[in-house]
Amino acid sequence: MKKVVCAKDVETLIKQGKSTLYVDANTILTPSAKDAAKLADVEIVVGAPQQRACEHDSTPASSCDGAISSDLIYSALKAMYERGMLDAFLKDLTRKGFTSEAVGGGKIVRGNSIEMEPFETGTAGAKACSQEVIGKGDGRIQSGFFEIDHSRFEQDFACEANCHLLEGTVNITINGQTVKAETGDVFYIPAGAKVVWDAAGKARLFYSRFPQSKG
Repeated sequence: MKKVVCAKDVETLIKQGKSTLYVDANTILTPSAKDAAKLADVEIVVGAPQQRACEHDSTPASSCDGAISSDLIYSALKAMYERGMLDAFLKDLTRKGFTSEAVGGGKIVRGNSIEMEPFETGTAGAKACSQEVIGKGDGRIQSGFFEIDHSRFEQDFACEANCHLLEGTVNITINGQTVKAETGDVFYIPAGAKVVWDAAGKARLFYSRFPQSKG
């Protein structure tokens, strides 16, 4: 039977003055446990701890409700403050991944400030990242950057989009038809399309997507 570790277990670990959580193949970490460990800077290590002859594993049996208690949050923030990590943590919470300025009711995004974030492809081993720089709060058009790194994966498009390939080459299949796009090419993807991206190298593109109006 697998052992379930949740936020309360992490909280107990912190109260015991420990900063390492040991797990194995039979351990299930709940999302709340992962969040709690990250918040408290608790290291998750796969494998058994090196124990002395008289020591025993004091990790308590799980009693999980999926929530992170206020005591845990306080303990985590206090520990981060004492280690001089709180300022960096708070700064990271407010980080957008890019720098922008309002201009005449519009917006300019500084290209050299953009930090790409991992994109979940749904395909094991496939690597991609993205960063949306014009979002819902800016207008009806959402735009950003998308990168594919030596990968092939499928994607369903809920909205229509225009894409401009900035770097590299990519084979793109739209509803069963494949074309090779090269640097500088622009292509349109209709709403509801089934798309397959296939990049033998690294490809970077800029996209603008248009959510479908309701009603």
